[in-house]
Amino acid sequence: MSHKLRIWCAAVAVALAISLLFSGCSLSALDAQSLMRPPRPTGERAQIHDELEKSAGANPTLKYPSRGEYRSAIIMHSLVSAGQEDAIAFYQKKGDSAGINVMFIHKTEDGWKAVGDFNNPATTVDKVCFGDINGDGHDEAVIGWGSNLNNSTTICVYYYENGKMCELKLEQSYTEMVVMDFDDDHSDEIFTASVTVGDQPAIARLLRVRDDQLEIIGSANLDTTVTSYASTTAGIISESGNLKGVVLDGRKSADTLVTEMLYWDKETSTLQSPFYDSNAQTSNYTQRRTHAVSQTIGDSKIIEIPIVTPMPGYTTDNAPDETNYLTNWHRFDEREGTLVRSASMVMDYTDGYSFLVPDMWRGKVSTQMDPSTRTLTFYEWVVADETTGSGAMGAALLRLHVFTKDSWERQEGTDGYYQLVDNNNLVFAAAIPTPDNALSLTINDIKNGFELIRQE
Repeated sequence: MSHKLRIWCAAVAVALAISLLFSGCSLSALDAQSLMRPPRPTGERAQIHDELEKSAGANPTLKYPSRGEYRSAIIMHSLVSAGQEDAIAFYQKKGDSAGINVMFIHKTEDGWKAVGDFNNPATTVDKVCFGDINGDGHDEAVIGWGSNLNNSTTICVYYYENGKMCELKLEQSYTEMVVMDFDDDHSDEIFTASVTVGDQPAIARLLRVRDDQLEIIGSANLDTTVTSYASTTAGIISESGNLKGVVLDGRKSADTLVTEMLYWDKETSTLQSPFYDSNAQTSNYTQRRTHAVSQTIGDSKIIEIPIVTPMPGYTTDNAPDETNYLTNWHRFDEREGTLVRSASMVMDYTDGYSFLVPDMWRGKVSTQMDPSTRTLTFYEWVVADETTGSGAMGAALLRLHVFTKDSWERQEGTDGYYQLVDNNNLVFAAAIPTPDNALSLTINDIKNGFELIRQE
């Protein structure tokens, strides 16, 4: 290797390591939890690094949050004064395995200075959230600490007061945690959801901190058969757009999900769980055997809930593929306490796309997936018995096919297909086998109904 090439490779390695340190990204070839000392950054970040090493010593082991929006070992967020970001660093001193430290570093006229350094006996940083917890007009850091030894979690709140950061230990365990203003009092609450553990039943709690004191302002029972959560989404949950809450998609088994919704009822001052059946201690109304989780659809900010039904000709026992289900997306009507369907789709999670099913197809069209050719075909469903709904596949109305970009450019099997989307070396295309059928769609209808599934 030439001298110039060695210099170029070293420069690329330095840039990559700095990017990983401050962006929260990682590469599978690098163990982020044991990244001892990345190449020294420059400018203000170099000052933060120097201040960290004053207490941590040389070559500290940086620790990374395992979940949530913030995944960096060094997180930048305003905690002391509005408009000025502070640094929050997670680390272990070299050779020290007794817990994890979190250091808060604030920029002063004399440079970056530590304003707090705390040790927690946890083995992992589970999650980091921010919010104005104590109502002082500034965000606090809410850190969920985890332990691999007993699979437990606990919450600590870190706030700035009298020139330094202070720690408030809440002694609250959780499976999922959300920080948000649930009751519109201009202060954020801490929401926790816990699955059943031993004799402790599944429960959701809403926590408030005032004058350094923890108050449980509401609680609600959760599905006792859920073992973990596949997805947790917080935000607007009602069709009107006026209600905020948390939507939990829980795993009851490897292939079965159930959705629970929690929100604060201002009139009764209670935490509500509208889908929970107190007699059965479950939320089976939203139970489904697909991977569909609650999410916003399109440009809407409203969290929608999936309820799935087998396509004609299939049952939950014989549907071979998730594309043999109709996923009906629903919005919550808080006035009636019911779910209102907003759209119906067929979801192909394997190839990562959805197709909006028009209302005229509901109950009249079914599907077949050929995984070997990556082709999803929609057929007219010919009913033989109106009472039972039994019938057979009729005319093919639409084929959705996934080509490699190379196959598409070579025109291998592309006759009759229209390109829908070109993405990541794949071409998603559609064919209309029977354009004269009354149920057939135009290519513009198909393009408008086709969408790639967002990768979270």
